[in-house]
Amino acid sequence: MDYYGIPSLSNIYLEDSYVLSVREAEGSLVFELEAVLTENHPKYKKPQEGEMYCYRKILLRFLNVDYFEWLDRSFAVYADASGDFDYGNIDSFVCCGGGYKLAGDWGRVAIKGGGVNVIVED
Repeated sequence: MDYYGIPSLSNIYLEDSYVLSVREAEGSLVFELEAVLTENHPKYKKPQEGEMYCYRKILLRFLNVDYFEWLDRSFAVYADASGDFDYGNIDSFVCCGGGYKLAGDWGRVAIKGGGVNVIVED
């Protein structure tokens, strides 16, 4: 199943969202994103002038995980036209075998167990 089958992610478009940081702790992995909200998201607002999408900071949290394994890590830094830095996008996010697999310019990670939680900052 792809990520948009998860109710809390169904109105977020990860492929054009930007990874700002990744935080690791025992039992959790948290991605801070400048995320694209679709028009059906309750916190959607008209895009700002010069932007194609409604961007909001979110925390994509994997909590109570049994473990996560980095299959590849690069964390190459990209700068946009305004000089802000990010680690690229989440290009792939699939649910499989009681866990998740995510991949992007920042690397690839397999997460076993736990659940997904999304916090949209105001």
